Amino acid sequence: MSHRTRGKALARSVAALLTVTLAVAACGGGDEAGNGEPADPIAGRPTPTDQAPDSETKIAMIGFANNPYWVSVKSGADYANRVLSDKNGKVDWIVAGDNIDVQTVSSAIRAADAQGYKGVGFFIAGEGNCADIKTLSAKGIKMGAYNTLFDCVADSGGTINYAQEQYKAGQTAAQEMVKAAGDKAGKVGIIVSQFTAPGSEQRRQGFVDGLKGSKLTPVNQGVEAKDSASNTFSAAQNFLQSHADLVGIYATAGGPFGAAQAVAAANKQDTVKVIGFDITTENIDAIKNGSMYGVIGQDAFGQGYNTAIELFNAAVTGDQPAEVKQEAVAPFVTKDNLAEHDPATLPLGTPGAS
Repeated sequence: MSHRTRGKALARSVAALLTVTLAVAACGGGDEAGNGEPADPIAGRPTPTDQAPDSETKIAMIGFANNPYWVSVKSGADYANRVLSDKNGKVDWIVAGDNIDVQTVSSAIRAADAQGYKGVGFFIAGEGNCADIKTLSAKGIKMGAYNTLFDCVADSGGTINYAQEQYKAGQTAAQEMVKAAGDKAGKVGIIVSQFTAPGSEQRRQGFVDGLKGSKLTPVNQGVEAKDSASNTFSAAQNFLQSHADLVGIYATAGGPFGAAQAVAAANKQDTVKVIGFDITTENIDAIKNGSMYGVIGQDAFGQGYNTAIELFNAAVTGDQPAEVKQEAVAPFVTKDNLAEHDPATLPLGTPGAS
């Protein structure tokens, strides 16, 4: 099989894997570990209130389904549903659509309000979604945002904003890339979700700033892959074919294992280091086989679980958490510390394993 043919076959396999994964993510019902049966709260995470609600308290958790990150977020929301099931609470996972933008998220928020949810957690696509927080909070609906930290969430009356500090995570990725390259000078390719996605952009900017003063320089300001593993594969291939001095590839959002597949296809695992985000099965497998150097977690499970539990508590008690803005744990995971973070070997929901 030629190098080009093998590359095309791998691209197809990446796309097929992503399709199967997202089919699982989009399904409703209980989580795989418990099939909807009641569960105990998870140690180290928010504890549900003992106060009994007057009636069933429903929480909507709004997300999407375009990359494996959502599998972990949905798993957290599903587990919260199990924890709250004997407390007259219910958590519904709602897939908002295909496009991740402010308007799509806003439409999903307004639909959840119309359906009578007492709390709404959502992937925040930009500061424009804080207008919805302000409007619904004024009506007594508890509002929670996840994935990206925004000051406007608290300023608008939100209950919780739980996310990784994205710019800082980008700086961490730069530091680790410099270490991985050793004393070698060279280029690093950057693959983003889209330049209008605030979390991805913060990660990109943190990385670019973090490389300043090192021997590594970005190929360009980055290319968009829209969270697609197959697009990430193609972008990585282009970097590999166009830059003989490439020493690394940095992927800020969904589908970084596509870059790892491209590096493996080119047989350059030893010279080109791939760093991405999310402790997913696909990324962990790539770390184990050496095609990916490391990933930064963002507690995707907690973005579903913590947000839902905090919204339930606020809806029932009327009390806010001590802090609205809550920074998620964000470990850097490589082969060396994988045992401490591998979700395949740790209890579901373990902090630092998603």
